[in-house]
Amino acid sequence: MRVWGKRAATTAVLDAGWAATTGISRQELLQKTLLALSKDGRADRIGAWIEPPDAEEAKNQTAPSFRGLVWDREDRNVPREWRNLSPETPLPQALLAAGHSVEQELEHGALPLIGPLLELRRAMWVPIERSGRLRGVLLAGSRRRHGEIPTELFESAAAALALAMELEEEQQRTRGHRADLGLVKQLLANAGGEQSALTLDELVENCTADAQFGYGLGATFAAIGAVPPECENPDEPAAVFHWTSGDSVWISALENAPAVEIWRRALETGRTMGAEHDVVPISERIRRIVAIPLVAREKIIGVLVAGLAPHAASPADVERLELRAALASVALDARQRNEEETRETAWRKAILAANAEATLLLDGQGRIVDASVGAQRLLSEHQGRENAGPQIGSTGQRLKELFQASDQPRIDAWSERALLGIEDRRSERRSGPSELPEAVLSNGIRVRLRPAIPAGGRYAAVVLDTWKDDEAVQEDLRARAELHGILEWLDEGVILFDAQDNVRAINNRFLQITGLSSGDAADLATMERLIFKLSEHVAEPWYFSQRWRNLARGIDGGIREELEFLHPSPRIVQRLARPILDGEGRRLGRVEIYRDLTARRGSQSKLLRTEKLAALGQLITTVVHELNNPLTSILGYSQRLLENAQTAAIERELRHIFQEAERATSILKQLLLNAHESKLELRIVSINQIVRQAIELQQVSLAQEKINVVLDLDPAWPMVHGDAGQLQQVLMNLTGNARQALDQTGRGGTIRIRTKQIGAQRVLLEIADDGPGISQEILGRIFDPFFTTKPAGTGTGLGLAIVLGIVREHGGHVNVASPPKGGAIFSIALRAASGATRAGVPAEIGKSFAPISQTDAAPVVSTAIPATDSSRPSRENTLSTATNRILVVEDEPTVARLIADVLEDEGFRVDVVLDGREALKQATRESYDLVVCDMKMPGFDGRQFYSALSQAGNSLSERFLFVTGDTVSLHTHEFLESHGLPHVAKPFRMEELKDRVRGLLHRETSRVTNVSEARKNA
Repeated sequence: MRVWGKRAATTAVLDAGWAATTGISRQELLQKTLLALSKDGRADRIGAWIEPPDAEEAKNQTAPSFRGLVWDREDRNVPREWRNLSPETPLPQALLAAGHSVEQELEHGALPLIGPLLELRRAMWVPIERSGRLRGVLLAGSRRRHGEIPTELFESAAAALALAMELEEEQQRTRGHRADLGLVKQLLANAGGEQSALTLDELVENCTADAQFGYGLGATFAAIGAVPPECENPDEPAAVFHWTSGDSVWISALENAPAVEIWRRALETGRTMGAEHDVVPISERIRRIVAIPLVAREKIIGVLVAGLAPHAASPADVERLELRAALASVALDARQRNEEETRETAWRKAILAANAEATLLLDGQGRIVDASVGAQRLLSEHQGRENAGPQIGSTGQRLKELFQASDQPRIDAWSERALLGIEDRRSERRSGPSELPEAVLSNGIRVRLRPAIPAGGRYAAVVLDTWKDDEAVQEDLRARAELHGILEWLDEGVILFDAQDNVRAINNRFLQITGLSSGDAADLATMERLIFKLSEHVAEPWYFSQRWRNLARGIDGGIREELEFLHPSPRIVQRLARPILDGEGRRLGRVEIYRDLTARRGSQSKLLRTEKLAALGQLITTVVHELNNPLTSILGYSQRLLENAQTAAIERELRHIFQEAERATSILKQLLLNAHESKLELRIVSINQIVRQAIELQQVSLAQEKINVVLDLDPAWPMVHGDAGQLQQVLMNLTGNARQALDQTGRGGTIRIRTKQIGAQRVLLEIADDGPGISQEILGRIFDPFFTTKPAGTGTGLGLAIVLGIVREHGGHVNVASPPKGGAIFSIALRAASGATRAGVPAEIGKSFAPISQTDAAPVVSTAIPATDSSRPSRENTLSTATNRILVVEDEPTVARLIADVLEDEGFRVDVVLDGREALKQATRESYDLVVCDMKMPGFDGRQFYSALSQAGNSLSERFLFVTGDTVSLHTHEFLESHGLPHVAKPFRMEELKDRVRGLLHRETSRVTNVSEARKNA
């Protein structure tokens, strides 16, 4: 039912179109248009589609499409899919080609009815067109075959929508121009000085900012690159992109194709270059890549590269990008100018600071730009005049104005020739005059002018040398040469400073200590230059610099301090500083002396480590001695219990206790051998036995570290002349190194130990591992004392040095090899014992060490346990009678009781005394056949007890058996050897004690018998 007439509907449509001028969104505009058209009442379905309204909706569009709304008279909930309309289907081709309204008769089966054409019998498409471009489309549909279509009304609505969209875009462009003008004002205000970098950052951020409201361009990425001052390859221009914004992936790809070819062509040609998405494979989010060269002072100084999104790739957007490129050129040029000025100023200051002479810098017109401290001091000297000398720094002051009037013409002419090199250096004209003029300053000082090191850039350097006659010059040269010779002769580093902290002399030893090269000496003219050069070499640069400056300002007496240098190698340097005074006590300067304390500190550290090792050895000796007593008791009583075991189970358990006590005894004896500095005693020893003992000590650790030990021992049991304890130390050190090398791999490994008789003179001992090996760089240093590759606190660097010393004392030699595939092989050749064969092996060796398999990883010592015999010993074996009395002197009650029990079982009468002084009294009062005495006791020890008996003439001193746990001690060994005293080492087995007591009593009985027989014969 028609509510409004045609005129009213048309008016409503036009009102909806003009509503766009109030700034409403496109969505609202379409809603108003549909509402106005629906009130006409003649169309059953109305659709309105236009281009996407903003950048966000168009960003991911790969093909043109329209967005809009659909109204249906009978169905208020039309499908949402109808809001998107492709310009291809179902639009008729006539509409797309001609841009005119097209009516369609929709017969079922004639055309595919899809989307908004479903259920319609008639349809009319009206283009929304402006400037020859299709911007959208309107649809009027009827469900009746002869339904009336309001053509004029829809065409009026289409025209109103096109006009509204164009007006909206014009307003958008206007806002963009206004934003660009504001950007120009803002960036030009900040384009100079330190704000240049900030300006360039703002530019790239603006390029990628949202295009809404006309502020940014909405580019996917943007980057500004600066061309280096000197490109290595002019055929391939380079740019360094310091200022970037947007997609990081594309920014990273600026050095790759296709982006790199685009901006390089822009730099080569000096013109704007671009590439469309249909020409170069570009991301779907980028329609075009544009590269614009940045030009300033008729030179290309950089490039602006941007990736424009599909919604921001119009010619107007490119123009706006070119405007930003122009602003970037201004900002980048200002930045480069500022950097050039900063470098030139720094260079100028460096030239003056590095030159201790009176130096002036002149510009191209001969005006003084700057002067060194020496020049200022020279020009301010009075020389007895009332007025001060010439002042530096006046505006327009020329070089000639510093001199007396009579010399000014000559100085002016000389300076003009000297400045030719500034005006045209590229033409390689001479940079100074051939003669050196002499002239008198206005303060009366005669000087000679000479050009200094070419300054480059816009300045020339001129030096004012104080004039001297030839004899004075020669004398000065001789003094300098003598001073230089003395300084170079010294082993310390020396620097001489004048009162203004200029370096007057420096020797090569200082350069060596501080890690400077001889080429650096020419640049060490002042203390500040010296601080600058050394700051990167020390541990605390800031403290180092401040300390040196404070030293220069406040030195009155001597100063001594230490500095820590890190480069080129860590070292400790001692600095001594003293002032240099004239005859009246005025300070002329100072001298600083530097000594390298690194080697001394290293020696002190090594000595400290050696003392720690000595203390550790002493501690081990004490611990072993303390453990010997309880082990003696455990070993003795377990053996006594074995003799009286009632059952096999009890005997088996007691045998385990005895075996473990024996094993602990062996370990303690080896520790004592390694800890003591014992005298070298060369005896015939079995090298196979030494190998087995060393491996036995380490078998638990080897098993935990998953290290397999393979023994390849010569079955002939080769014998050598050597000290068993020291040879075992060699083997322990080498296997310890192999274990640490295998530990680095983290997977265990194998140690192979081989012995072999080589002819009749030599025996080979070889220790090999399959670890990482030894590098060729350090292979020649591994035997040096204190040399180690292990981390601090892990190794002392003495192990292999000890090995080499012991082997050389034995008359042997050591070879080491490290195959290319890894591993290390130590080969030791020792002197063979002549005539010693397997048959000559002592009985205890064959009994204590059973043959071992060639592949046994951790051989176990098979200790022989004496056979159990409960029968009492015969009189012939014991030689004891009821009258045999033995005095036992032992401070440990348990050990004393054990000795007494063992001897009483043999039929002896035993008295036990726990103190040495009490034992002396007892031996004086009573008569004994034998004394069994401990060597070390608190207070009055065994040695003092024996000496007291000897001095008193007591015959019991000749029947003395010592029991000691420190037989390898050098002093103990010398005492026993010098007096010919027998001894038993703790821990001992019962058989050892019994055999030694029997032997001593048998010797005494034989001596008494022989004396009696001699008396009878006489």
